[in-house]
Amino acid sequence: MQIFISHSSRNAAEASAICRLLEESGTRCFIAPRDIRTGKEYAEEIVNGLDGSAAVILLMSEAANHSPHVLREVERAVSKSIPILVYKLEEVALSKSMEYFLMTHQWVGLQDKDGYARILSFVADLQKRTAKGQDTAAQGAQKKQDREAAGAEYQNERRTESADKKQAKIRALAAAFCLIAVGLLAGFLLLQSGRRTKVQVQTGDTVLFGSYNGEEISWRVLRISDDGSKAVLVAADILTMKAFDAAEGGRYNRYDEVDYWGQETVADTDLELQMLVRGNNSWCVSNIRTWLNSTAEVVLYADQPPEASAMAEKKNGYQNEAGFLHDFTEEELAAIVETEIVTGTNPLYDADTVTTMDRVYLLSMEELVWFDEAGISKLAVPTQAAVAQDGSYWYMLDYTEYGIKEYCWWLREPVADTTSRCYLVGNGYTVENIRQENAGLEGYGVRPAITVDLYQVSFR
Repeated sequence: MQIFISHSSRNAAEASAICRLLEESGTRCFIAPRDIRTGKEYAEEIVNGLDGSAAVILLMSEAANHSPHVLREVERAVSKSIPILVYKLEEVALSKSMEYFLMTHQWVGLQDKDGYARILSFVADLQKRTAKGQDTAAQGAQKKQDREAAGAEYQNERRTESADKKQAKIRALAAAFCLIAVGLLAGFLLLQSGRRTKVQVQTGDTVLFGSYNGEEISWRVLRISDDGSKAVLVAADILTMKAFDAAEGGRYNRYDEVDYWGQETVADTDLELQMLVRGNNSWCVSNIRTWLNSTAEVVLYADQPPEASAMAEKKNGYQNEAGFLHDFTEEELAAIVETEIVTGTNPLYDADTVTTMDRVYLLSMEELVWFDEAGISKLAVPTQAAVAQDGSYWYMLDYTEYGIKEYCWWLREPVADTTSRCYLVGNGYTVENIRQENAGLEGYGVRPAITVDLYQVSFR
């Protein structure tokens, strides 16, 4: 039995705690973004998750009440007659739409130190009802089986075909199966004889693979797996300038008509507010991860889309840009290995790390050592197309003022004790060459990495 957990991203910590509690008790959960498979349409995955669930647990908060994504999940569940348990995290005056869909469903409220006991009770009752229904279905199936057995016996009595004819049919079928088996074996041997050999590369090599902005992408071979079957490639250049994640509240450094542009504001210490006005530094739910892993012409974002209005300088919005993988061929996409990515979390998460499955990813602080091992410089220059696409002109300011042609590029690593700041590799202007910036700053570089199967890939 599967339970769908519907929640706003601002209640991710509570949702993760409930998910962990249910799964530790033996009940599988569907929770976004964890269960959104890389390369799949976000909306389709949500619909499939709902349709495969026995019930929905809705974490009701002010944020969830006004979330269009949560409303669509509730509407889908109601249309499919899926039971909903509304678990109130706080007192909320429901929107008219929410009130319409939820007025007949079960509600429980959060109580101090209840350990989510009411949720466990709801799931236990659901399991009992499901088991009872399965028993009834099993009894019906047994009756059907008995009727079919009686019918079969009657048919056996009515058979007039001789034993010789049956044996002849069996021999003919056996001969046919032998011919099919020989054909399949011949086809398999032919396929094996034509199997492509492994591409031979070494760390530090430069290869061409895929395309973006109408140009072939140049990659450096950063790392090769111990068995030699896979290689990690990192873009040789900065391919585009984009924010890591838009301000979740829709405007950078402004929320509920309050301005947070000062040197020291409450947004520096209020971590939920910080995420709302400066962007979310969690890789697993970031706009940049969604965009990098999408093949779609129209990318669907789970929360605040990366609109220019939600960026610091109101530039470089990419909500209408096709996904990074959109112009890759089917053969190229097949050669990219979906990779398990472990990333540190921000203070709103209970766990220290979160694991995602990604085709395309940004590197972490820890993985920067691969550059040293491969003898590759960490410094990178943006492509001409990236500079032309950039509306912030931050790179050109550094280039014209200081003559620095290299530029900063995002890592997926969050800065400890913050919800908005990420690490970046610098432009070589300082010795340490590591910077910290807010996720909603749109003028910094994106230098993606991928893992490819050397038995399938073709480099140009």
